[in-house]
Amino acid sequence: MVALLAAMLMSLGLFSPPAVAADRQWYLDAMSIPEVWKVAKGEGVTVAVIDSGVKPVPGLEDRLLPGKSFTSDDPDAHEDVTGHGTEMATLIAGTGTANSLQGLAPKAKILPVRTHVETDFITSWDKTLVNAIRYAARSDAKVINISQGLETLDYETLLEMQDAINEANERGKIIFAASGNAGRHVEKSEYPSVLPGVVTVGAVGEDGKVADFSNYGPHLALSAPGDPGGTSQAAAVASATAALIWSEHPDWTNHQVLRVMIETTGRSMRGEKPSMYLGHGIVRPAQVLVDGDGDPGPADKSPLFSKHFASLEASKSPSPEADDGTDAEDAKNRDDSSADSGGEQTAASEESGGSGTPWLAIGIGAAALVVVAATAGVITVRRRA
Repeated sequence: MVALLAAMLMSLGLFSPPAVAADRQWYLDAMSIPEVWKVAKGEGVTVAVIDSGVKPVPGLEDRLLPGKSFTSDDPDAHEDVTGHGTEMATLIAGTGTANSLQGLAPKAKILPVRTHVETDFITSWDKTLVNAIRYAARSDAKVINISQGLETLDYETLLEMQDAINEANERGKIIFAASGNAGRHVEKSEYPSVLPGVVTVGAVGEDGKVADFSNYGPHLALSAPGDPGGTSQAAAVASATAALIWSEHPDWTNHQVLRVMIETTGRSMRGEKPSMYLGHGIVRPAQVLVDGDGDPGPADKSPLFSKHFASLEASKSPSPEADDGTDAEDAKNRDDSSADSGGEQTAASEESGGSGTPWLAIGIGAAALVVVAATAGVITVRRRA
Protein backbone atom coordinates (compact mmCIF):
# COMPACT_ATOMS: atom_id res chain seq x y z
CA MET A 1 0.00 0.00 0.00
CA VAL A 2 2.86 2.36 0.86
CA ALA A 3 4.60 1.54 -2.42
CA LEU A 4 1.39 2.21 -4.35
CA LEU A 5 0.92 5.56 -2.64
CA ALA A 6 4.52 6.50 -3.35
CA ALA A 7 4.09 5.62 -7.02
CA MET A 8 0.94 7.75 -7.21
CA LEU A 9 2.65 10.71 -5.58
CA MET A 10 5.67 10.37 -7.86
CA SER A 11 3.46 10.36 -10.95
CA LEU A 12 1.90 13.60 -9.73
CA GLY A 13 5.30 15.18 -9.22
CA LEU A 14 4.82 15.30 -5.45
CA PHE A 15 7.37 12.71 -4.53
CA SER A 16 11.04 12.46 -5.39
CA PRO A 17 12.82 9.17 -6.12
CA PRO A 18 13.71 7.31 -2.91
CA ALA A 19 17.14 7.53 -1.37
CA VAL A 20 19.71 5.12 -2.74
CA ALA A 21 20.65 2.07 -0.68
CA ALA A 22 24.38 2.21 0.02
CA ASP A 23 24.99 -1.26 -1.41
CA ARG A 24 23.16 -0.60 -4.67
CA GLN A 25 25.98 1.42 -6.20
CA TRP A 26 28.94 -0.44 -4.74
CA TYR A 27 30.21 -0.81 -8.31
CA LEU A 28 31.37 2.81 -8.33
CA ASP A 29 34.32 1.92 -6.11
CA ALA A 30 34.86 -1.49 -7.67
CA MET A 31 35.15 0.14 -11.10
CA SER A 32 37.53 2.78 -9.70
CA ILE A 33 35.13 5.51 -10.78
CA PRO A 34 36.57 8.10 -8.34
CA GLU A 35 39.87 7.70 -10.18
CA VAL A 36 38.12 7.88 -13.53
CA TRP A 37 36.50 11.18 -12.53
CA LYS A 38 39.96 12.72 -12.13
CA VAL A 39 40.28 12.29 -15.89
CA ALA A 40 36.75 12.71 -17.27
CA LYS A 41 33.16 13.13 -16.12
CA GLY A 42 31.37 13.13 -19.44
CA GLU A 43 31.80 16.80 -20.29
CA GLY A 44 30.72 17.75 -23.79
CA VAL A 45 28.80 14.52 -24.45
CA THR A 46 25.03 14.19 -24.76
CA VAL A 47 23.25 10.89 -24.17
CA ALA A 48 19.78 10.41 -25.64
CA VAL A 49 17.61 8.36 -23.26
CA ILE A 50 14.80 6.75 -25.24
CA ASP A 51 12.39 5.76 -22.50
CA SER A 52 9.37 6.87 -20.45
CA GLY A 53 10.51 10.48 -20.15
CA VAL A 54 12.90 12.11 -17.67
CA LYS A 55 11.78 14.26 -14.75
CA PRO A 56 14.05 17.06 -13.48
CA VAL A 57 14.62 15.34 -10.12
CA PRO A 58 17.45 16.07 -7.66
CA GLY A 59 20.69 14.86 -9.18
CA LEU A 60 19.75 15.93 -12.69
CA GLU A 61 20.01 19.67 -12.12
CA ASP A 62 21.20 21.40 -15.30
CA ARG A 63 21.66 18.04 -16.98
CA LEU A 64 18.44 17.88 -18.99
CA LEU A 65 17.96 19.21 -22.51
CA PRO A 66 14.44 19.95 -23.84
CA GLY A 67 14.10 16.63 -25.67
CA LYS A 68 10.94 15.41 -27.36
CA SER A 69 7.90 13.28 -26.52
CA PHE A 70 6.48 10.92 -29.12
CA THR A 71 3.50 9.89 -27.02
CA SER A 72 -0.01 11.03 -27.89
CA ASP A 73 -0.98 10.95 -24.21
CA ASP A 74 1.53 13.51 -22.95
CA PRO A 75 3.73 15.80 -25.07
CA ASP A 76 6.10 16.67 -22.21
CA ALA A 77 9.45 14.84 -22.40
CA HIS A 78 10.17 15.97 -18.82
CA GLU A 79 7.28 13.95 -17.37
CA ASP A 80 7.69 10.33 -16.34
CA VAL A 81 4.86 8.29 -14.83
CA THR A 82 6.81 5.05 -14.38
CA GLY A 83 10.09 6.60 -13.22
CA HIS A 84 12.08 4.25 -15.44
CA GLY A 85 13.48 6.80 -17.86
CA THR A 86 14.34 9.14 -14.99
CA GLU A 87 16.26 6.37 -13.29
CA MET A 88 18.21 5.52 -16.44
CA ALA A 89 19.10 9.18 -16.94
CA THR A 90 20.25 9.48 -13.33
CA LEU A 91 22.38 6.34 -13.60
CA ILE A 92 24.10 7.94 -16.58
CA ALA A 93 24.46 11.60 -15.53
CA GLY A 94 23.15 11.99 -11.99
CA THR A 95 25.23 14.10 -9.62
CA GLY A 96 24.26 12.19 -6.48
CA THR A 97 22.85 15.24 -4.74
CA ALA A 98 20.10 14.81 -2.13
CA ASN A 99 21.15 11.18 -1.68
CA SER A 100 20.05 10.36 -5.23
CA LEU A 101 21.60 7.91 -7.65
CA GLN A 102 25.13 8.73 -8.72
CA GLY A 103 25.73 8.63 -12.46
CA LEU A 104 28.96 7.41 -13.98
CA ALA A 105 29.17 10.48 -16.22
CA PRO A 106 27.84 13.28 -13.99
CA LYS A 107 28.74 16.09 -16.38
CA ALA A 108 27.14 14.56 -19.45
CA LYS A 109 23.91 16.01 -20.81
CA ILE A 110 20.68 14.03 -21.13
CA LEU A 111 18.35 14.31 -24.11
CA PRO A 112 15.01 12.80 -23.00
CA VAL A 113 13.15 11.06 -25.81
CA ARG A 114 9.80 9.87 -24.53
CA THR A 115 8.18 6.87 -26.21
CA HIS A 116 5.55 5.72 -23.73
CA VAL A 117 3.56 6.56 -20.63
CA GLU A 118 2.76 3.05 -19.43
CA THR A 119 5.00 0.05 -20.05
CA ASP A 120 2.53 -1.58 -22.44
CA PHE A 121 1.93 1.52 -24.54
CA ILE A 122 3.75 0.50 -27.74
CA THR A 123 2.53 -2.37 -29.91
CA SER A 124 4.46 -4.31 -32.53
CA TRP A 125 3.07 -2.18 -35.35
CA ASP A 126 3.57 1.17 -33.64
CA LYS A 127 6.19 3.47 -35.18
CA THR A 128 6.86 5.40 -31.96
CA LEU A 129 10.15 3.70 -31.13
CA VAL A 130 11.28 3.99 -34.74
CA ASN A 131 10.52 7.72 -34.77
CA ALA A 132 12.34 8.15 -31.46
CA ILE A 133 15.47 6.42 -32.75
CA ARG A 134 15.43 8.56 -35.88
CA TYR A 135 15.02 11.73 -33.82
CA ALA A 136 17.96 10.75 -31.59
CA ALA A 137 20.00 9.90 -34.68
CA ARG A 138 19.49 13.44 -36.01
CA SER A 139 20.17 15.11 -32.68
CA ASP A 140 23.48 16.26 -31.18
CA ALA A 141 23.59 13.19 -28.92
CA LYS A 142 26.60 10.94 -29.44
CA VAL A 143 25.23 8.05 -27.37
CA ILE A 144 21.72 6.58 -27.56
CA ASN A 145 20.44 4.50 -24.64
CA ILE A 146 17.45 2.18 -25.21
CA SER A 147 16.48 0.28 -22.06
CA GLN A 148 13.32 -1.15 -23.61
CA GLY A 149 12.30 -3.48 -26.40
CA LEU A 150 9.64 -5.24 -28.43
CA GLU A 151 9.35 -9.01 -28.78
CA THR A 152 7.66 -8.81 -32.18
CA LEU A 153 7.65 -6.39 -35.09
CA ASP A 154 5.65 -6.39 -38.27
CA TYR A 155 7.79 -6.41 -41.38
CA GLU A 156 7.24 -2.77 -42.33
CA THR A 157 8.16 -1.55 -38.85
CA LEU A 158 11.22 -3.81 -38.88
CA LEU A 159 12.36 -2.21 -42.13
CA GLU A 160 11.91 1.26 -40.71
CA MET A 161 13.60 0.44 -37.40
CA GLN A 162 16.64 -1.02 -39.12
CA ASP A 163 16.81 2.03 -41.37
CA ALA A 164 16.71 4.36 -38.34
CA ILE A 165 19.47 2.33 -36.66
CA ASN A 166 21.56 2.49 -39.82
CA GLU A 167 21.09 6.25 -39.96
CA ALA A 168 22.19 6.65 -36.34
CA ASN A 169 25.39 4.73 -37.03
CA GLU A 170 26.05 6.63 -40.25
CA ARG A 171 25.73 9.86 -38.27
CA GLY A 172 28.36 8.66 -35.81
CA LYS A 173 26.23 7.55 -32.86
CA ILE A 174 26.56 4.47 -30.65
CA ILE A 175 23.30 2.76 -29.70
CA PHE A 176 23.23 0.68 -26.51
CA ALA A 177 20.21 -1.51 -25.76
CA ALA A 178 19.28 -3.78 -22.86
CA SER A 179 19.29 -7.49 -23.68
CA GLY A 180 16.14 -8.24 -21.67
CA ASN A 181 15.40 -10.00 -18.40
CA ALA A 182 13.68 -13.27 -19.25
CA GLY A 183 16.86 -15.30 -18.75
CA ARG A 184 16.48 -16.94 -22.15
CA HIS A 185 18.37 -17.50 -25.37
CA VAL A 186 17.42 -14.89 -27.97
CA GLU A 187 18.21 -14.68 -31.67
CA LYS A 188 15.25 -13.37 -33.67
CA SER A 189 13.16 -11.41 -31.21
CA GLU A 190 13.71 -8.57 -28.73
CA TYR A 191 13.90 -5.51 -30.97
CA PRO A 192 15.96 -3.43 -31.34
CA SER A 193 18.58 -5.42 -29.40
CA VAL A 194 18.97 -8.18 -32.01
CA LEU A 195 19.40 -5.80 -34.94
CA PRO A 196 22.83 -5.03 -36.43
CA GLY A 197 24.05 -1.60 -35.45
CA VAL A 198 22.82 -1.96 -31.87
CA VAL A 199 25.30 -2.74 -29.08
CA THR A 200 23.37 -5.15 -26.86
CA VAL A 201 24.28 -5.21 -23.18
CA GLY A 202 23.69 -8.02 -20.67
CA ALA A 203 23.80 -7.88 -16.88
CA VAL A 204 26.38 -9.25 -14.46
CA GLY A 205 26.55 -9.32 -10.68
CA GLU A 206 28.99 -8.36 -7.97
CA ASP A 207 30.52 -11.83 -8.05
CA GLY A 208 31.46 -11.44 -11.70
CA LYS A 209 28.86 -13.90 -12.94
CA VAL A 210 26.15 -13.44 -15.54
CA ALA A 211 22.81 -12.60 -13.91
CA ASP A 212 20.39 -15.49 -14.20
CA PHE A 213 17.71 -13.18 -15.63
CA SER A 214 19.91 -11.69 -18.35
CA ASN A 215 18.96 -12.71 -21.91
CA TYR A 216 21.80 -14.07 -24.00
CA GLY A 217 22.56 -15.04 -27.57
CA PRO A 218 24.94 -14.43 -30.49
CA HIS A 219 23.92 -10.77 -30.65
CA LEU A 220 25.17 -9.96 -27.14
CA ALA A 221 28.05 -7.49 -27.47
CA LEU A 222 28.98 -6.37 -23.95
CA SER A 223 28.05 -6.87 -20.32
CA ALA A 224 27.83 -4.35 -17.50
CA PRO A 225 26.96 -4.22 -13.81
CA GLY A 226 23.35 -5.19 -13.31
CA ASP A 227 22.50 -7.61 -10.53
CA PRO A 228 20.45 -7.09 -8.47
CA GLY A 229 18.30 -5.14 -10.82
CA GLY A 230 18.04 -5.70 -14.56
CA THR A 231 19.57 -5.15 -17.97
CA SER A 232 18.15 -1.61 -18.19
CA GLN A 233 20.83 -0.42 -15.83
CA ALA A 234 23.49 -2.45 -17.59
CA ALA A 235 22.73 -0.56 -20.78
CA ALA A 236 22.84 2.73 -18.87
CA VAL A 237 26.24 1.87 -17.37
CA ALA A 238 27.57 1.04 -20.83
CA SER A 239 26.16 4.30 -22.23
CA ALA A 240 27.79 6.27 -19.43
CA THR A 241 31.08 4.47 -20.04
CA ALA A 242 31.00 5.55 -23.69
CA ALA A 243 30.24 9.13 -22.58
CA LEU A 244 33.25 9.13 -20.26
CA ILE A 245 35.60 7.86 -22.97
CA TRP A 246 34.26 10.22 -25.60
CA SER A 247 34.60 13.14 -23.20
CA GLU A 248 38.32 12.52 -22.89
CA HIS A 249 38.76 11.66 -26.58
CA PRO A 250 36.34 13.95 -28.46
CA ASP A 251 38.13 13.39 -31.76
CA TRP A 252 37.45 9.64 -31.75
CA THR A 253 34.66 8.24 -33.90
CA ASN A 254 31.88 5.98 -32.66
CA HIS A 255 33.82 3.00 -34.01
CA GLN A 256 36.93 3.95 -32.04
CA VAL A 257 35.08 4.51 -28.77
CA LEU A 258 33.35 1.17 -29.11
CA ARG A 259 36.58 -0.57 -30.09
CA VAL A 260 38.43 0.49 -26.94
CA MET A 261 35.42 -0.50 -24.84
CA ILE A 262 35.64 -3.98 -26.34
CA GLU A 263 39.43 -4.24 -26.12
CA THR A 264 39.54 -3.36 -22.43
CA THR A 265 36.98 -5.87 -21.15
CA GLY A 266 38.17 -8.65 -18.86
CA ARG A 267 37.58 -11.33 -21.49
CA SER A 268 39.42 -9.44 -24.21
CA MET A 269 42.37 -8.91 -21.90
CA ARG A 270 42.56 -12.68 -21.49
CA GLY A 271 42.40 -13.16 -25.23
CA GLU A 272 39.12 -15.05 -25.16
CA LYS A 273 36.55 -15.04 -27.94
CA PRO A 274 33.15 -13.43 -27.37
CA SER A 275 30.47 -15.62 -25.90
CA MET A 276 26.70 -15.62 -26.05
CA TYR A 277 26.56 -15.04 -22.28
CA LEU A 278 29.04 -12.18 -21.75
CA GLY A 279 29.58 -10.96 -25.28
CA HIS A 280 33.05 -9.48 -25.50
CA GLY A 281 33.11 -8.94 -21.75
CA ILE A 282 32.36 -6.39 -19.04
CA VAL A 283 32.91 -2.68 -19.60
CA ARG A 284 35.88 -1.22 -17.69
CA PRO A 285 36.28 2.55 -18.19
CA ALA A 286 39.21 2.79 -15.78
CA GLN A 287 41.32 0.63 -18.06
CA VAL A 288 40.85 3.20 -20.83
CA LEU A 289 40.89 6.46 -18.90
CA VAL A 290 43.25 5.72 -16.00
CA ASP A 291 45.55 3.04 -17.42
CA GLY A 292 45.47 4.27 -21.01
CA ASP A 293 44.71 0.82 -22.47
CA GLY A 294 42.92 0.17 -25.74
CA ASP A 295 43.86 0.94 -29.33
CA PRO A 296 41.17 3.05 -31.04
CA GLY A 297 42.17 1.63 -34.41
CA PRO A 298 40.66 2.76 -37.72
CA ALA A 299 38.17 5.60 -37.53
CA ASP A 300 35.91 4.31 -40.29
CA LYS A 301 35.59 0.60 -39.50
CA SER A 302 33.14 -0.82 -36.96
CA PRO A 303 34.57 -3.39 -34.56
CA LEU A 304 31.21 -5.22 -34.51
CA PHE A 305 29.16 -4.46 -37.59
CA SER A 306 31.64 -4.06 -40.43
CA LYS A 307 29.98 -6.79 -42.52
CA HIS A 308 26.57 -5.22 -42.09
CA PHE A 309 27.79 -1.76 -43.03
CA ALA A 310 29.69 -3.20 -46.00
CA SER A 311 26.45 -4.77 -47.21
CA LEU A 312 24.75 -1.39 -46.90
CA GLU A 313 27.44 0.21 -49.03
CA ALA A 314 27.09 -2.56 -51.59
CA SER A 315 23.34 -2.01 -51.71
CA LYS A 316 23.94 1.61 -52.71
CA SER A 317 25.65 0.47 -55.89
CA PRO A 318 23.87 0.85 -59.26
CA SER A 319 22.87 -2.83 -59.20
CA PRO A 320 19.10 -3.06 -59.84
CA GLU A 321 18.81 -5.96 -57.44
CA ALA A 322 19.90 -3.87 -54.45
CA ASP A 323 17.10 -2.28 -52.46
CA ASP A 324 16.02 -1.66 -48.88
CA GLY A 325 14.54 -5.14 -48.62
CA THR A 326 18.06 -6.58 -48.56
CA ASP A 327 18.83 -4.75 -45.33
CA ALA A 328 15.60 -5.81 -43.68
CA GLU A 329 16.08 -9.43 -44.65
CA ASP A 330 19.60 -9.25 -43.24
CA ALA A 331 18.13 -7.92 -40.01
CA LYS A 332 15.53 -10.67 -39.87
CA ASN A 333 18.13 -13.37 -40.45
CA ARG A 334 20.37 -11.79 -37.81
CA ASP A 335 23.51 -12.12 -39.94
CA ASP A 336 25.49 -10.07 -37.49
CA SER A 337 29.16 -9.97 -36.61
CA SER A 338 28.58 -8.57 -33.13
CA ALA A 339 29.76 -11.82 -31.58
CA ASP A 340 31.27 -15.07 -32.78
CA SER A 341 29.13 -17.94 -31.72
CA GLY A 342 29.97 -18.79 -28.16
CA GLY A 343 27.69 -21.73 -28.94
CA GLU A 344 30.16 -24.26 -27.67
CA GLN A 345 29.30 -23.23 -24.13
CA THR A 346 26.60 -25.20 -22.39
CA ALA A 347 25.95 -23.14 -19.28
CA ALA A 348 25.99 -19.49 -18.35
CA SER A 349 28.33 -20.21 -15.46
CA GLU A 350 30.98 -21.40 -17.92
CA GLU A 351 30.85 -18.03 -19.64
CA SER A 352 30.80 -15.85 -16.55
CA GLY A 353 34.13 -16.49 -14.93
CA GLY A 354 32.57 -19.48 -13.18
CA SER A 355 34.98 -19.19 -10.28
CA GLY A 356 33.19 -16.01 -9.26
CA THR A 357 36.28 -13.82 -9.65
CA PRO A 358 35.68 -10.66 -7.59
CA TRP A 359 35.27 -7.46 -9.58
CA LEU A 360 38.25 -5.85 -7.91
CA ALA A 361 40.47 -8.62 -9.23
CA ILE A 362 39.67 -7.63 -12.79
CA GLY A 363 39.10 -3.94 -12.18
CA ILE A 364 35.34 -3.64 -12.59
CA GLY A 365 32.17 -3.57 -10.57
CA ALA A 366 28.50 -4.42 -10.92
CA ALA A 367 25.41 -2.31 -10.47
CA ALA A 368 21.80 -2.85 -9.56
CA LEU A 369 19.50 -3.04 -12.56
CA VAL A 370 15.79 -2.68 -13.12
CA VAL A 371 13.45 -4.49 -15.56
CA VAL A 372 9.86 -5.68 -16.29
CA ALA A 373 9.07 -9.11 -17.72
CA ALA A 374 8.51 -9.23 -21.46
CA THR A 375 5.04 -9.11 -22.95
CA ALA A 376 4.67 -10.36 -26.52
CA GLY A 377 3.91 -7.63 -29.02
CA VAL A 378 4.20 -4.74 -26.57
CA ILE A 379 6.99 -2.61 -25.26
CA THR A 380 9.04 -4.04 -22.45
CA VAL A 381 10.87 -1.77 -20.04
CA ARG A 382 13.93 -3.55 -18.70
CA ARG A 383 13.06 -3.10 -15.04
CA ARG A 384 13.75 -5.69 -12.37
CA ALA A 385 12.29 -5.19 -8.89
